[in-house]
Amino acid sequence: MRRRYVGCYGSLLAVFLILGGCTAGYFRSTQREPEIPIKKLFQNQQEVLPPGWTFSGIDASDIQTNTDFSFARWAVGVNYYREFGLVSISEEVHVFWNSFAARVILSPSPSSVYAGEGYIPAGWTYRPPHADRFEFGCNGGDGVAKPEGCSLILRYAEYTIVIGTPIADYMTLDDLQRLLEVIDREMTDFLQHSTLRPGPRRVPRSLDE
Repeated sequence: MRRRYVGCYGSLLAVFLILGGCTAGYFRSTQREPEIPIKKLFQNQQEVLPPGWTFSGIDASDIQTNTDFSFARWAVGVNYYREFGLVSISEEVHVFWNSFAARVILSPSPSSVYAGEGYIPAGWTYRPPHADRFEFGCNGGDGVAKPEGCSLILRYAEYTIVIGTPIADYMTLDDLQRLLEVIDREMTDFLQHSTLRPGPRRVPRSLDE
């Protein structure tokens, strides 16, 4: 597995810890009030998906604080299904304790190590205008008309979003753009109407908060 860490974070924790300036920035915890309404974000995305897609649903039991899954303070993963669950779109939202940590940890989970790699399909020009980071790549098709699987990473401040999606007649590149437009709009509105302050990053008790 190749390293995907940049800047002063480094690839070895021992090296990272002796870099005083980076260490201070990395571990400085912040709390956002209110916290991101995860369930609302997922539900609004489901509304713009093509007919036939269903949202798997989530609750507090889906909150992940397992460091084997995420380097973030907490994370939630969701799936959208069609065709009796045989086809799915996966999405993860990783919530870091500050935006510096989100910026330097390029792969917050095992599923994101190669996300964003591959070719850019012909005709794709969209980039979420408010994302601090955006990477998009597809694999498995002919590189022109038939991408079969695409992966994306987006970051908004201390939030990193990882998406894996098929591309076919039931989920086109236009459909994907509409999904990203919802994410960009919802994340921008949320950040503008929430307050960031110093303090420990709280893991929510409910995803309805």
